[in-house]
Amino acid sequence: MKVSPGALLLAVFFLGAPFRSDGLEIDFTLGTGLMTGVTQELVYEGERLLSRLDWIDRTVPNVDLSTRISARNFFLRFGLTSAIPVTIGEMENIDFLDRGSPEITNYSRHNSKLDRDFTLGLEAGYEIPLGLWHMTPSAGMRFRNRKWTGSGGYKQYPESGPWTGNEPRVWFNGPVISYEQTIWFPFLALEIGYEHIFPREDRARFSITGSLYPAVWVEADDVHFLRNTVFHDSMSGGVGWSFALRSEFYPRRANGIGFILDLRTERIANVRGSTSSNNTGILTGPPSISEGYSAGTEVTQWYVSLGVIIPLLRR
Repeated sequence: MKVSPGALLLAVFFLGAPFRSDGLEIDFTLGTGLMTGVTQELVYEGERLLSRLDWIDRTVPNVDLSTRISARNFFLRFGLTSAIPVTIGEMENIDFLDRGSPEITNYSRHNSKLDRDFTLGLEAGYEIPLGLWHMTPSAGMRFRNRKWTGSGGYKQYPESGPWTGNEPRVWFNGPVISYEQTIWFPFLALEIGYEHIFPREDRARFSITGSLYPAVWVEADDVHFLRNTVFHDSMSGGVGWSFALRSEFYPRRANGIGFILDLRTERIANVRGSTSSNNTGILTGPPSISEGYSAGTEVTQWYVSLGVIIPLLRR
């Protein structure tokens, strides 16, 4: 019976069967945790903020998978983080339509379902040993796709003057709006860590990692179902960063298996670009560029996860 190389790699990746080869180490990490945060969809007229849509995620469960290949202190890491689709948040749409005032003019609120959220990452680096300490510079690239659907909820549009929150609520049924982002960004990272060896030879590693995203590219589609209109935003520039705390514990009797706790926060800001619109019906023409208007996005997220490191290869 023939076994393809791809099937063999998948079996090793997911089952964690140990094998040996001189000068090479491979680890597989499986983790699960929660994510919370907010993604802002921004619309500008010139430099004036015209509308802000806050896609708020609350305690979204996610799964982390990664494989790390290392040799002589060099390493290559492949990773996938994927959320489990849930309706566990809300979307708030806040408009500032009065050109002479910063007051809110319109407000709406809808239930938000996170349809998908996954990130693929590739990272390469070098670990510099410093006794029980280590310093690890690295660089890589991440690709992310996220989509939400807002449904139900209500709107409050005053007949005149600013929004107060006391206006009558007009209620909705079914899907109202969806928002999808595709994001690419390179990153530079630096990890500083310490390893402690216990009297019974159990080991623990503690590390702090800071990452910088020098540029971010975002393509986004915003579908307004009640208006049969889709807006496409093409954005770039901006910056991002993340900060992570990680602890690993390796019991002596666990044959190299480790247990991890990760805490991480991420911020992406000042991403701006053009916006265009089109009809979502059967008969559609070329998109209409929204002259004088632009789009933007900002992201703030927090992650916590628990996981296990499984050695696939050890020398």
